[in-house]
Amino acid sequence: MGNILVTVIMPVYNVLSLLPEAVESVLRQTCPDWELILIDDGSTDGSGAACDRYAASDPRIRVIHQENGGLSAARNTGLSAAAGKYLQFLDSDDWLEPDALEVLLQTASDTGADMVIFDAQYEWPDHSMHERSSLAPGIYTPEFILEKLSVPSIPPYACNKFCLRSLYDGVLFPPGEKWEDVPTVIRPVSRAGAIAVIDRPLYHYRQREDAITKQAIRDGSMHKWKFLQYAKRYDFLRANYPQIAPAARGALVSNGINYCAYCLRGRDQKAERQRVLRLLRSREMGSGPLSPRIRLLRSAFCAFPDLTALLLRLRRKLRRSS
Repeated sequence: MGNILVTVIMPVYNVLSLLPEAVESVLRQTCPDWELILIDDGSTDGSGAACDRYAASDPRIRVIHQENGGLSAARNTGLSAAAGKYLQFLDSDDWLEPDALEVLLQTASDTGADMVIFDAQYEWPDHSMHERSSLAPGIYTPEFILEKLSVPSIPPYACNKFCLRSLYDGVLFPPGEKWEDVPTVIRPVSRAGAIAVIDRPLYHYRQREDAITKQAIRDGSMHKWKFLQYAKRYDFLRANYPQIAPAARGALVSNGINYCAYCLRGRDQKAERQRVLRLLRSREMGSGPLSPRIRLLRSAFCAFPDLTALLLRLRRKLRRSS
């Protein structure tokens, strides 16, 4: 296979109709020095056989078949098998610009950056939207990027962070969890030297109604997972970057309130509700640079949790009906 510069890790699960666009976007790369690892995560729709056909057609493509374990487990399998100097994650319903790897490699080479953060383009059936970073193109320190991830003004996705494979040594995505990127990507970010930011939308992020994140939004579990993952991120920053941790409190407090208001309503959830309330009421959560809105909402929720939760649910219901 020659010199492998980039390993593209693509988990695959029941995406037979969408898989060709994702794989072809790698095959069309203007940089030829890549390997594509397709992790068939127990597909039942023929996606696994399609992966085998792609591997038979190009020696740069490898397939690993495994029992269904979810996105994190599939990514971890890809990480353990990656041979490239750099890593690029690509979900099997998304696609890359044809020159994405060339641009990212050139940026890393020109700047000496260990990681390159780039823009994504959201793709709906009838329109697209360029999701722009709030940062100007340039070179930044890990500490600065960690703070911007915490505010957040940079999306926490793994897929828009091209980086040295070594930054993920010993790092695993948490299996069976949602919003798993939030506490995971901060680890390779924290290990990087210089981090480059560019403003090109090299990644196309397909918006699907049957996607995992969409399902979590509909069933409300997103509030639970976002709170748990933001709490993990906060604990990491508090232990390793105490000067940055205050920037992450606003997201943790906001998602803790949503978790209590929308998820923890049953009698059997009383203990968990009290645990989250104790955290929200702690002096630590009330200090630091909280926005006026979050500070007011926290005060109301800590004093009158049931009433505030009811008002939040009524407000959401009115918004949905309008």
